[in-house]
Amino acid sequence: MAHELNFLLVNVVNGLVYGSFLLLTSLGLSLVFGLGRVVNFAHGAFYALGGYVLISAMRLGFGYWLALAVVPLLLTGLGLSLEAGLIRRLRTRPEVDTLLATFGLSAMLVGGIEFLWGTGTTIVKPPLGFDGIVQLLSNDYPFYRFVAAGLSLSIAACLLAIVQWTPLGLRMRAVADDAEMAEAIGVDRVGLLGQVFGYAAGLAGFAGALGAPIFAVYPEMGLSILIDSFLVVVLGGLGSLKGSTIGALVVAVTKSIGGAYLADWSTALLFLIVASVLVVRPTGIFATGRTA
Repeated sequence: MAHELNFLLVNVVNGLVYGSFLLLTSLGLSLVFGLGRVVNFAHGAFYALGGYVLISAMRLGFGYWLALAVVPLLLTGLGLSLEAGLIRRLRTRPEVDTLLATFGLSAMLVGGIEFLWGTGTTIVKPPLGFDGIVQLLSNDYPFYRFVAAGLSLSIAACLLAIVQWTPLGLRMRAVADDAEMAEAIGVDRVGLLGQVFGYAAGLAGFAGALGAPIFAVYPEMGLSILIDSFLVVVLGGLGSLKGSTIGALVVAVTKSIGGAYLADWSTALLFLIVASVLVVRPTGIFATGRTA
């Protein structure tokens, strides 16, 4: 009995740790859709790029934490450039055009990763001082996972606070509620959408770099978290940050516990939960998202 409880506890904690990373990627994905109606299939590639930028910075002599700080800066710059050069030109066209464009962009970014860094898997060691083991009841558990989860949740909390209580957040909420009215009162909608796309890319890259010592780094690492992030956004309600917060917890814990007890059936269980919620609440958990 005690063994079963320990096994369950470890999987719940693993789910919460994964959920903290999933929250960062999901919030960015939700913001990009909520403000600009862009279904960004390149989001997973930004996540993977974060891990590879971290590796390259460390090979250049940067310490782990400094390399980690560099990642969101570079990925935000890349996101801003791609938005200005590609996404912005497609915003007045049907949404399927941006969907196809980001799908193609994702394939190009992953191909670029394979060309520059190869197709193998790279293991990143936790930084010195954070590579120890702590006791979780009678289980050994890596200390870095708690540190990384805490940092992820802190950044997510800061993002939610910015959206809720700052002038930037006020402009973002105004555009999400009524873009034409926001423009009429002087909000630079085009510039704001570009910023949000760039910040979302930076968040995804940061999550990929922060999770590198936990999940390892390989070219397709963004695919799984991209699918999970879309499930979170749909479950929480399209464009709803509050819904995405709860959705990330539900998806991550369900995936972790389901994977431990149901193996391959865990994916079916996860989709069943999402489908059931959508039948009852098409606009998400809190009924605050969009249906289109």
